Amino acid sequence: MLSRFSASARIASSLPMRPVLAAGRRYESTLKVGDAASTSSARPAQEAPKKKRPIGGFRGGLVGFLLGVTSAGAFGFVYLIDEYQRATSLVLSSVDELEKSSQKVREYVKKIEVVESDLRKVQQNGATLQQLAQLKADWRKQNDILTRDHLELKAHVWELEQDVDSAMGRTSSAKPKPSK
Repeated sequence: MLSRFSASARIASSLPMRPVLAAGRRYESTLKVGDAASTSSARPAQEAPKKKRPIGGFRGGLVGFLLGVTSAGAFGFVYLIDEYQRATSLVLSSVDELEKSSQKVREYVKKIEVVESDLRKVQQNGATLQQLAQLKADWRKQNDILTRDHLELKAHVWELEQDVDSAMGRTSSAKPKPSK
């Protein structure tokens, strides 16, 4: 009988073991996967040890959490730096444009100052309407004086011609008409 048991034990050890649960106990079955007619020996397996709560799960969760927080922080930091660089470049371009426009404004202000100084010179050297009216009145007065003096001289020359003609015994011509 011993040989029979040892032969069945040999066969059982060569077959794959499947755990079977029955009535709260664990049994192992040595049924061959394709062979339903083969012998099976059902023997109680070792008592299942009581489950201990592994502390490694907590450690793994903590490490995973820290790894996730660190990687999220790193990606957030990289994103923040990228956004900061974009914002800085936009501000820098705005400052450059502002500098160019302020330079244009300075040039316009210089041109306006030159025109204002030229205008002041023209105002100082130019004549006003009142001065022009006074100048026109003076010119008319001088013109009238010159015309009167011219007529007086013409009349005097005519009188001299008359005296010369009477002294020479010629007939005198008619008195000339005054011209305006």
